[in-house]
Parts: sequence; structure tokens; C-alpha cells
Amino acid sequence: MSRCINSARLPLAALLLLTTGSLSLAQTAETSDFAKDFAAAAAAVPARQFCEIVIQETGVMTANVGATKLSSQGYGGEPGKADVTTNTGSFYVSIDRPNGFSLAPNGGNSDVVFTSTISGRGKTSFGDTPGDSRIKLKNGLTNVEINLEAAKQSGPFPAGRYRAELTLRCE
Repeated sequence: MSRCINSARLPLAALLLLTTGSLSLAQTAETSDFAKDFAAAAAAVPARQFCEIVIQETGVMTANVGATKLSSQGYGGEPGKADVTTNTGSFYVSIDRPNGFSLAPNGGNSDVVFTSTISGRGKTSFGDTPGDSRIKLKNGLTNVEINLEAAKQSGPFPAGRYRAELTLRCE
């Protein structure tokens, strides 16, 4: 059985990642009957499984009043959005938490704790769930929304531009 592990970076920049399974045909040399050989080879081909992630929208994080939190769930924030399509019910979706901001002013990555949530609707529906949880997907299209919060543990975030990238996994 062919399996795909698929992941896409979600910069709260658009990324399209497609993965397909590999096919192999086994040939039998013991029989000269082409039809029998072909039927046997076709039966030996593993089921082709796929999980496709298509980023639909990048997210936007905004600061709270004291600038101690940056969140896609705050006023003016937007979640990242992706479509996840599978052809079997054997895949799970999850998010890898960022190790820090990929873009931040001096001091912006110090003492920061990241938390994420994921929710879905479509073939698989689920409410806000911690991003590092593995959620089993049903066969078909699931629209997912990803929220990220960064909390500064010591004082406010310095003024400047911030960018965080999450990895959305389907495996």
C-alpha cells in the first residue's frame, strides 16, 4: 500500500503542494499469456492514496491592547485557510508549532510562547482543536482554518513587522 506524507508551510505565503503515490507493476515471466500477465501485474499494484493540501489564504495576526499578544483571533486578525483533500480515510492532519518568528524586530523572538488551533468543515468537521493534535480525516474535501497566537512572557512585543510560518501536515 502506497502512503504519502504531505506538509505545507502556512505563513499566516501561499504554497501549493501536491503528492501522488508511486505505482509499480510486477511482471511474471512464468506465463506467456499476455492477458494473464497483465491482470496479475495490475492486481499487484498498490492502492494509490493521496492527501493534497492547497493553501487558500494566509492569515493575519494583530496585537492586543498591551501588545503582549499577537493573534489571528484578535480584532482585525484572520485565520490561515487551506483545503485538504484525501481519497481514503486513513490520513491525519496536524500543525507543527513554529520555533519562532521567521521575521521579527530585535527582541521580538525573546520569551515568546506559540499556540495554535485548527478547525475544519466539509467531509470532516471539527471545532477548535489544539494544532498539535492529530485529527483523522474522512475521504474527501475538508476546509481547515488555522489560528496562531504568540504570547510575550516578558513585556510587550517591540514595534515592527512579524511573520510566523506554520507547517500543516497530512500524514
